[in-house]
Parts: sequence; structure tokens; C-alpha cells
Amino acid sequence: MVHSLDQSLETHTGAGGRVSSAGLQSIKSAALLWADLIAFVLAGALAWMITGLWRAGVDYPALSANPAGISLHLGMAGAFSLALLAWFRSRGHYHRREALADQMPAILIGCAAALMAAGAIQFATIEVGSRLLTMLHWVLLAPVLVITRLAARTSLRSAGLWTSPAIVFCEPARAASTGDVIARHDALGVHVETAVSTQGLASRRLIDMMRQAAASGLVVVYAPSPGERHQHAVIRALTLEGVPFLLAPQLGPLPAHAEILNYPLEDVSFVDVRDPLARPLARAAKRAFDIAASAALLIVLAPVMGAVALAVRADGGPALFRQKRAGSGGEVFDCLKFRSMQMDAEARLEALIASDPAVAAEWNAFQKLRRDPRITAVGRLIRKTNIDELPQLINVLRGEMSLVGPRPMTLGQMDEYGDYLTAYQRVRPGLTGLWQTNGRNATTFAERARLDAWYVRNWSLWRDFVILIRTVREVVFARGG
Repeated sequence: MVHSLDQSLETHTGAGGRVSSAGLQSIKSAALLWADLIAFVLAGALAWMITGLWRAGVDYPALSANPAGISLHLGMAGAFSLALLAWFRSRGHYHRREALADQMPAILIGCAAALMAAGAIQFATIEVGSRLLTMLHWVLLAPVLVITRLAARTSLRSAGLWTSPAIVFCEPARAASTGDVIARHDALGVHVETAVSTQGLASRRLIDMMRQAAASGLVVVYAPSPGERHQHAVIRALTLEGVPFLLAPQLGPLPAHAEILNYPLEDVSFVDVRDPLARPLARAAKRAFDIAASAALLIVLAPVMGAVALAVRADGGPALFRQKRAGSGGEVFDCLKFRSMQMDAEARLEALIASDPAVAAEWNAFQKLRRDPRITAVGRLIRKTNIDELPQLINVLRGEMSLVGPRPMTLGQMDEYGDYLTAYQRVRPGLTGLWQTNGRNATTFAERARLDAWYVRNWSLWRDFVILIRTVREVVFARGG
């Protein structure tokens, strides 16, 4: 809802006891820093305890019997902990508005580097300290860091110290969409209290309003529309006066890894947009992981797949259902699934769509039916648990699919992808993907196409790993189908 500035400031200043946005940021930074310090101590204590128990079990001398080894370990722990704190700070972990999942690569890289450096020192002084203690300390540190950071964020949220009140300055048409994006991303650390229309305002008046809002402790969010006449004057004035603000320009769907480049003495900024798929080593690593993981899963799950095949064939039909799907580069392949529907499923669907407008509308929106009468009893079970898609591991092994990617579309759906089709055809379709972990049954076909295009623009090996973890969670809680 768009209000006047006076109404917004009256509401904000009328609520006593609030901490300013700058004060909240200081509190959050300090809490996150302390969470890491606690993690360093906890990881060391756990490593010491586990090593001590193991040495006692095999009748080795206690760790305390080796003062030189203790001194070496404590020296390395202190030095590498300080180095990691500096590394995390340089990556913005204590002040940047980002999700914990996005910080994981830096955490893993830092802990791995500390492990290798400590290991090299330990092996160079093999007679001095405990190699097990050294290894455990840095191996345990990564999960302990995640736990303490998560605990710190949860505690800050519970205390009302995670998000700061924000005021959005934008044209009325952008107010709802900007507010929705902010509401969906808790990592931003702000919540929108109100929005103020910039329509018809002179640049000097708008600058004064933003300055007044920031001085009252509100986070200023400026979301200019394309071609808004005073956006350059506003940005220039705010930066010259040192007024903090969040800028939400409508530049189009830029990739998450796009970098803003600034050069000395220049007032022009560049946005460096690169193609994540242009890295051959990363793509080769993705394919190697697909081959290794799909082969291993097919071996491990062979008994389950055999039992399901027998159960599906009980009605006299085939165990597998083959359907032509569009793959990378527009190539067509047979996508495999355990058959979960009656033999005449396609004819039944045509009859349902023709006889029931509600069914036709649901199919057009989602390309599936919530209560599909064509599904068999066995099919309902294997769909609920996602077991029906296990044969697609064969497609992955063949190179027709990937473990993670856009959902393989039918040939009839290609026209409905619109301009997203180009992005879809740049990668192999996946056994799982963003749309499976973001609502799935509640995701419309148009939203699914948008998510697939977002995945391609923002692809990374780490994002694939996160999607796989979330898929396991969806399967465990049976939220698919």
C-alpha cells in the first residue's frame, strides 16, 4: 500500500523502543561474529574429546602427556581461526544481505584450506602432535559453523533483531512486486512497512523525503522504473550525502553472479554479465558427477526398482512408460518412468478435458491434475514417494538427462515455453530441479518455465548440490506427486 511520507514516519516514530537500522546491523554483525568464535571453540573441544576417547580405547597416551603437541595444535588453531575470520569478513559474511546457503561455498573452501595447511604442518612435525586431532578440528568446523550461524540468525529473528523496517520509494505499479520480493527473501534483513509514490515528485523533494526517512531509522529502498527521469539525480545526491539505501533497479533478469564494476575517478558503473555455462571444466564436472551418481544409485536401488516393476505389471501392462520429451539442443528422447496410470490414460484425459471445463482449466494451467482419476493404486503410492521417476536414472546415465536441470517437457509444450525455450534447450533436462523444490503441484506451467530459465541463467555446481539436498527433503516428507 502506498502512503504519504508523513503517515509513514508518524507510524514509525510512534513505536517506541525501536533500534535504528544502523544499530540493528551492528548487532547482527556482532552476533554473527560471536557465533563463529563459538564455533571455533566448539569444534576444537569436540575434536579434543573424540580424539581423547579414541586414544583411551586403543591404550594410547593421553593428549595432555604431550605438551609440545598441545602447543603446536593451539598455535595452529589460533592462527588459522584468525585467518578464517578475515576470509569470512572479506566475503561479507558479517554484513552482506545473503542467505546462509550462499555462504556455504566460502565456508567449505576456508575449512578445506585450513585443513590442508594444518595437515602439511602436522606431517612435517609428525613426532609432535596428533594428526587425528588436527584432522577432526577442521573437518568438524564446517558443520559447527553452520549450526552456530543458524542458531544466531534464529535467535536474532526471535528477538526481533533480524529485520529492519523499510520504506519503499517507487511508482505505484512497482510497490506490490517490490514488496513481495523483499518479503520472500529473509536474508535481505528488512521488512516493508510502507511505500511512498515517486510519481509526480520533483527530484529535490524526493531526495529530502529519503533523507528524512533514513534519519528516522528506516531503511530506504529505492525502486526506480525504467526511464524514471530523476533516478540519476537521486542516486547521485544520496551517495554524495552518505545516505544509505537499497537500490532495486529494473534492469531485467540479471544472473545472480553478475558483478558491479567500478573504476577509479569514474561515475559510470559496469555490470559484468557472464555465461555460467561457458566454463567447460564445471560442465565436465557436472557430467562426471551425473555418471558416477546415477550408476551408483541404479546399483543401490536395483532391488527397490525390481519390486516396483513387478507391482506395476500386476495389472497386465508394462512396467515402464516411455514418453517423447525434448532434450538439450531440441533433441527428442524417450523419458522413462514407472507406469502409474491406466493403459488408456491419454484417451481418458481427452474425454475428461472435453467434458469438464474445470479439469480443462486445471490442465491448461498446471499440465497435471491434482486428483487424476487415471492413476492406479500402485501409481498413487509411487508418485507420492517419487519412486515413479527412478528409471530416469537410466536417462541420466545415457546422457539424455542430468540429475538437476529443467523438467523435461513434452513435445506439445515447446510452444508454451515462449522465449524461455532458448534457455531450456541449452542444458540437459533434469530428474529434479527448481520447480520440484518450489511448490511443485502449486506451480503453474508459466512459473515452471520461468524457474527453468532462472536455473539456466544462474547455474552452478553448488546450486545443483543445494537443489539435490532440497529434493531429498521433499521426498522424505512426501510433498511431491
